[in-house]
Amino acid sequence: MDDTDRKLMFLVYENPRMPVRELANRLGISRQAVHRRMQVLKGIGVIQGATAGISVPYLDAVPVIVFGRSRAASIEETLNILGESEFTRRAVVAGGSYLYIVGLLRDISELDNYSEFVKRAAEIPEPTVGIYSLDEELLPKFTVDGIGKRKQSYRELSPLDIRIIASLKDDARRSIANIAEMVGASAKTVRRHLENMISEGSLDLYAHEDLPLAGDMLFVMHVNLRDGADKVEVGKRLLSKSLFRDQFVRAFINLPGFLHWAFWSADIAQVRKALREVGEDEDVLSVMPNFVFLERIYPTWRDKLPAVRRRPSKKA
Repeated sequence: MDDTDRKLMFLVYENPRMPVRELANRLGISRQAVHRRMQVLKGIGVIQGATAGISVPYLDAVPVIVFGRSRAASIEETLNILGESEFTRRAVVAGGSYLYIVGLLRDISELDNYSEFVKRAAEIPEPTVGIYSLDEELLPKFTVDGIGKRKQSYRELSPLDIRIIASLKDDARRSIANIAEMVGASAKTVRRHLENMISEGSLDLYAHEDLPLAGDMLFVMHVNLRDGADKVEVGKRLLSKSLFRDQFVRAFINLPGFLHWAFWSADIAQVRKALREVGEDEDVLSVMPNFVFLERIYPTWRDKLPAVRRRPSKKA
């Protein structure tokens, strides 16, 4: 995989519905070349499709993470059990038997029960539980697990909006004409509704990609801060100091002295340099690096959308 492939993957990740023409313009290659590269990336399992759902902020859902060292004997069995909860969105398996489980709760009152479920299912004796901070200053330009900044209010989704989202659930790159045929509306109406939902942030588009198959590793850094440190300012420095093209920092409202810094890289020398520079930050007490080698995405309660099937033609 070359640098153009990497740029293509991250453009699709940022906007799964980006047209091939725009992808070609951004990459400086032909549309035919974009098609060929996407087919190759799909063939080796790097690009695994794109889905859509009602956004986490619109639903006022509470994103949380439970992580720690697992004693589970079978990772595969553990991942299957974690998926039994309607709240589990993602499970990440990292080095040192570390598991990171991202959950989407309807309400914060469900946190204790869910964290206990993860503790038992993942066999993590001493889990750390974090409630994601939705501070816009540290949120990446692309959403991860639908986690984004909440607005004061949202326009209520109409029945047609819901049907449009449901039509994209299995293929977020579905064409406007195809969606219109499925939901029984004009292409013009579908386009307007889609543009409104995307601009308002009520629609979440997500590309499923397996970057380790392409040679890029996902690193997760546990960054512990000194007492009184401004985590937003430290997070900004982490992002500005490094040369990683795609990275993000997560803060937690209940863990004031802790940050998760995640980035993708295949350059170990660059990773070492970033670790050294972060360790020299006056507000950083320690940095624990870890690498991810397996992820699993699960449907949650928010994915229970009405089934939308292609309507028969008038001739039929």
